[in-house]
Amino acid sequence: MKAIVLSFILLVLIISAYAQTFPENVGDIPFDSLQDDPSFVVCNPKQVFQYYNTGSYYKDHKKEIIKYLLDNFRTEDSFNDQNGFLTVRFIINCNGHTGRFRLLEIDNDYQPIHFREALSQQLLSLVKQVRGWQPAVYKEKVYDSYQYITFRIRNGKIISISP
Repeated sequence: MKAIVLSFILLVLIISAYAQTFPENVGDIPFDSLQDDPSFVVCNPKQVFQYYNTGSYYKDHKKEIIKYLLDNFRTEDSFNDQNGFLTVRFIINCNGHTGRFRLLEIDNDYQPIHFREALSQQLLSLVKQVRGWQPAVYKEKVYDSYQYITFRIRNGKIISISP
């Protein structure tokens, strides 16, 4: 009987530890003390909308944001061999503040790569500098939401920005 009780307790502990290693939803960006600003707060960690769940500020102001990014990007000769896609993904909280920025870098064959640090950090910095984000609104209530901006890079130059 003791063995059964101990086995049950052990099983509960293992399941609890296992369940805590997974995000609430696929694609969640958990807080990382090594790279995230601790003052950035997600209003409801259990309900962060995806960019496509509601009308977004990006969609309404895409031209202005793209113009800002293109006008402020500075290419360097050392970027000439850089090709692929660089995505900056982040959260816009219910107060319109941004945080938890993450980079995803792939080549033209969709294989993981690392762009030159100066290139990736410049693009990350430019996205972080965009101001005036509006939180997601659904049924007259504001929510946290994910947003992403993908840069297509050819020979060290931005040739397109999406979505």
